Amino acid sequence: MRGRAKGLDDLEGILEKARHFDETALATLAEEYYPAIFRYFYYRTPTREDAEDLTSEVFVRMIGAIKNQKGYFPAWLYRIASNLLTDYYRKKKIRREVSLETMNIESLPDPNKGEDTIGLSTEDIRRMLEQITPEQREVIILRFLEGYSAEETAQILHKSVGAIKALQFRAFISLKEILKREEGHQK
Repeated sequence: MRGRAKGLDDLEGILEKARHFDETALATLAEEYYPAIFRYFYYRTPTREDAEDLTSEVFVRMIGAIKNQKGYFPAWLYRIASNLLTDYYRKKKIRREVSLETMNIESLPDPNKGEDTIGLSTEDIRRMLEQITPEQREVIILRFLEGYSAEETAQILHKSVGAIKALQFRAFISLKEILKREEGHQK
C-alpha cells in the first residue's frame, strides 16, 4: 500500500537503531518516508522547490528529535511536517493553500501534458477535493491515495476510527454531489 513503509518489516527495530543515530537506520527511514512527506507538501506550497526544502527540513528535524520519538512513527513524522508548514506560512505571510493534500503524484498524469485520470484532470480532482472540508479531504487522501487503513488514519489524525469512517462517508456524499453538479454544468 502507498504511504506505508512496506519495505520496513521491522520498523521498531529500525527506529531503535535510529534512536542511537545509526546512519543506515536513519537513511532507511528517510528513503521510505520521503515520498509521502514530499506529497504532503507538494500541493500545499507554491513551488516544487518549497516542497522539496520543507521535506528535507522534516528529515533534519527527525534526526534531531528521533531519540525522544514515541508512538506511531508516521503520525509523529506528519506532525513535524504539519508544524513546519504552519511555520512556513506564518513566516511567508501567505494565505495557506489547502489543496490536494498528500496526493500520490507518481500515479497522476503530468498536469502540463493535459492527460486525464478516469476522465478527470489533476485540476478537476484538486478542485473537487478543495470543495470538501479539510478534515474530509485529509481522510480521503490518507485512506485512498496514500493507502493507510482506517486505524492508521485515525492515529495520524488523532481521531477515533468511527470519526474517520464518518468523515469518509460524508466526503463521498459531498464528492458525489460535486461531480453531479459539474456534469450538469457541462451538458
